[in-house]
Amino acid sequence: MPSNAKILRVRNLLRRVGTAAGTVLPLVCFLYGAAAPKTGHDAKGDAFLEEISIEPASIVISGIGESQTVIVTGRFADGSLRDVTRLAEFSVAPPAPVSSHSLTLHAPLAIEIGKSGVITSKSLGLAQVKVVVSNQTAFASVSVKDSGRTEKLNFAADIAPVFSRVGCNSSNCHGALNGQGGFKLSLFGYDPDADYRAIVKDGNGRRVDLKFPEESLILMKPTFTIRHGGGQLFSEDSLEYRALLNWISAGAPQGKPGGPRLEQILVYPRDQRFLTTAEARQQLVVIGKYTDGREVDITRQVRYHSSDETVAVVSPNGLVSPRRSGEANIMIRSLGAVGVAQVAVVLRPAVENYPRTPRNSYIDDLVFRKLEKLQIIPSDLCTDNEFIRRVYLDLIGTLPTAPEVQRFLNDRSPAKRSRLIDALFRRPEYADFWSLKWGDLLTNSPQFLYNGTAYFQAWLREAFATNRPYDVTVRQLLASSGGTYQALPTNFYAAGKKPEDMVTFTSQAFLGVSLECARCHDHPNERWKRDDFLGMAAFFSQVKFKNGVRNNERFLYIDPDKEFQHPQTKQIVPAKLLGGPQVFFWPQEDRRARLAAWLTSPSNLYFARAAVNRIWREFMGRGIVDPVDDLRFTNPPSNPALLDRLARDFVEHGFDLQHLMKRILNSRTYQLSSKTNDTNRDDSSGYSHYTMRRLTAEQLADAIAQVTAVPEKYPFFYPGKRAIQLPDPIVDSYFLTIFDRATRENATCTRKQTASLAQSLNLVSGEMINAKLRNQGSPLVRLIGQARSDRDIVRYFYLAALGRRPRVQEMELAIQAIAKSNSRREGLEDFAWALLNSKEFLYNH
Repeated sequence: MPSNAKILRVRNLLRRVGTAAGTVLPLVCFLYGAAAPKTGHDAKGDAFLEEISIEPASIVISGIGESQTVIVTGRFADGSLRDVTRLAEFSVAPPAPVSSHSLTLHAPLAIEIGKSGVITSKSLGLAQVKVVVSNQTAFASVSVKDSGRTEKLNFAADIAPVFSRVGCNSSNCHGALNGQGGFKLSLFGYDPDADYRAIVKDGNGRRVDLKFPEESLILMKPTFTIRHGGGQLFSEDSLEYRALLNWISAGAPQGKPGGPRLEQILVYPRDQRFLTTAEARQQLVVIGKYTDGREVDITRQVRYHSSDETVAVVSPNGLVSPRRSGEANIMIRSLGAVGVAQVAVVLRPAVENYPRTPRNSYIDDLVFRKLEKLQIIPSDLCTDNEFIRRVYLDLIGTLPTAPEVQRFLNDRSPAKRSRLIDALFRRPEYADFWSLKWGDLLTNSPQFLYNGTAYFQAWLREAFATNRPYDVTVRQLLASSGGTYQALPTNFYAAGKKPEDMVTFTSQAFLGVSLECARCHDHPNERWKRDDFLGMAAFFSQVKFKNGVRNNERFLYIDPDKEFQHPQTKQIVPAKLLGGPQVFFWPQEDRRARLAAWLTSPSNLYFARAAVNRIWREFMGRGIVDPVDDLRFTNPPSNPALLDRLARDFVEHGFDLQHLMKRILNSRTYQLSSKTNDTNRDDSSGYSHYTMRRLTAEQLADAIAQVTAVPEKYPFFYPGKRAIQLPDPIVDSYFLTIFDRATRENATCTRKQTASLAQSLNLVSGEMINAKLRNQGSPLVRLIGQARSDRDIVRYFYLAALGRRPRVQEMELAIQAIAKSNSRREGLEDFAWALLNSKEFLYNH
């Protein structure tokens, strides 16, 4: 058998003569009796390796003897990116020449590199890493600089990460509100100084034994030498154990005050990666950026977590392995700094002759492009029957009537769907339905507004009826003042809410950002600090209320001299925009106006993205970022390009909600069938099919009333009042309550989709359906009185309830069931009852 060096010489010879390694090299290796090295072929098909790159491409190593891991990515002919680090040959090359006054300078070699792609610094200077995979070559620059550190160990920089990596400071362990077993650490290590005191000083110093370091509790418990409620976290031969032991042996130093702190982590690869075989792996590389300017490889010092371990799992050292087809986010955390890597797993067989699905707009281009990468085929276009019922329910919350369905089905114009969408915006139900939705979001409830709910609902309805630009609406809400019965947007401010409450409410509703965690401590999953939260609260410090002229009316006014005080120190907190600098005001200036201008600015991508994401969720069943009020770096969008393009379109068209809605409703993506195929059956975030959803409580109540032509009666409202017109959730209705109408307790209030026994019993035996079918004003009684045939009546109810004509088999079964009943009317009532209890009626599909 030849040596590896001999095989390498043969391979290099083949490269020089331009022979395809994928065809000749395996034969040469076979003749020599050796196994063929892997080539540029894709393991799943015939794609060839076209290019390789190194990440990070520009490497800075702080100090001699430090290391940096790199990964090598291959770009294949099919457009996919794969981790090919394990196939790479690494070598050290001189640095790229630098010309100065016509002289070419070279710095000395400063590194060595192992087979796994770990670079170790040997001296200060410059160098290059050369990587070869198959017939492709790439280079990365390396700079080794003096670390500038004057101390060997610093607790915040070198030791605190150990507790984050093994999970000691997580929310279900010692990072919990009250800690565990009398030992309390800061959540995810955001306060290393407090953690040092807890480990070294508190408990009479019993957790660290400077005389006998091996007997320290913080070593014996995690190794389970003595009983530990968290189990064994590491072994005595681990890096974690050695780091803690060396630190204790050195006297458990804290380090100099104001020493270097981890302020940011960078994760490579930066873009989403696809794992297309069960054997595929993706190595992550994590670089920590410290306050002293150092950049350090902390790949083996951080904690990893997969958002869906049924799709992909990650090892303690950052190696990602696939489990099943799908998408997962890998969160990386250390000392309050967080990062994320996106992974897609495609283990299903490649689709031969992947179909070219028609596109109506950029939405379809961006959705279908990603689906093709995932080897998911979109569902077919929904039928006209499905479309008219779907778009009526989604846009105006109302079923189409039988005549409306008939007219639409008989229309042969290719533009009839677009024309129908335009017409629905002119219907009064549009403003009713969407003011109901925004009433949920803005907590329009007597719990907060007393008698102001109807006034606030009327103002919201006008905003949708007139298509008021969304940014104008939000500015009017934020900067409103006056009586709640006259200056109607003032009802946005609930009496009794503190400035801190308004920060949480406003950020969730209009930025899609949850800041609640930062109320008490730095956010564990985002870059927001407690100072950011308090700085935002200062914008609302001037808001005060007094009694209005009329009963229960409140009057909002501004006290320009009122400042916001820190909850603990009682020091004045200056107003500061989220992620921005301190804001200075003119005397007597209303701070909220400045906040509103920043929040609704076209340059504030959070504002446009949050609005787009909410509207998309309403039509598609799931936000591009999900949950919709959790836009953060560590919860990336399922389709970033789609979210960015929709947000840009929304801004370019003046925050026009109707334009945005029309854009989505006219897309083929929205109009896909809810029926799935073999490739998209498990897809939940790619929008390859329409997501079926149960009708909301209000939609269902109105649908039953419309099909039976018997309005529901609501206390204190005129006859014919529809559920989508009710101003608040306090209106008495047992049906709406058991079908989970929104309670409007907070801005994150969402509609439930769960079924319950109370719901089933009400539909089966309650009066909501039965009494209405028997009512003398119902269409059933009317059609029988008109001597219409059973077939005509069955056809009418199918059109009115399901938006379609009955199929031949359905018609025959219905006629047979009616004929077997004790009486014709009883048989027709049973048929209509069964239709209104069917899944097809109860769900929007």
